[in-house]
Amino acid sequence: MAYRLNGPKLEHAGGADIVSDGVLAGSIQVPGDGRPAILHRDCQTTGGYPKIATVISADLDRMAQIAPGGTVRFVSVGLEEAVAAAHRVHRRLCRLPATVRPAASEPSTDTLLSVNLIDGATDGG
Repeated sequence: MAYRLNGPKLEHAGGADIVSDGVLAGSIQVPGDGRPAILHRDCQTTGGYPKIATVISADLDRMAQIAPGGTVRFVSVGLEEAVAAAHRVHRRLCRLPATVRPAASEPSTDTLLSVNLIDGATDGG
């Protein structure tokens, strides 16, 4: 639902608890412990912590690729730049299906059964 950031804790001027209001993927909330949380695509719809900024939608998938302990750097962008970045991502995604090539032949059942397609699956026992 969210990425918690480590680093210097942010201080609240008037307390951390506010009336719940709407949040979006990318909202950066600051709970009472002062450690910001960046809400991601499967976030809740409302939140009761102050919001200090929003990560633009074009950068959310890049956020998901940062390894634990990785570095996050924020840069302020205006509305026009955020919209242009979203359009670039959309164009890249629209081109993606053209890069997918079908296999020369369908794999056999024996081949599929010999490959560990689901790692960590158990028989329930």
